[in-house]
Amino acid sequence: MCLSTVYRMHDGEKQLVCKNVAAVRQQEGALVFTDIMGVQTRVEAVLDRMDLMENFIFIKDAKA
Repeated sequence: MCLSTVYRMHDGEKQLVCKNVAAVRQQEGALVFTDIMGVQTRVEAVLDRMDLMENFIFIKDAKA
């Protein structure tokens, strides 16, 4: 099983959003991450990049 860690890129630095993410979906303009325990984290952001070999997901603020 591959679980990922989600980081938000802000001012060139990565900030931890959530860990052990098993699923990602878009919902009403936001990203919803679900971890291995079923806990959901909803973030107003867009996908920046994913590295599934290294288990990282990077997001960034959505432009208004």
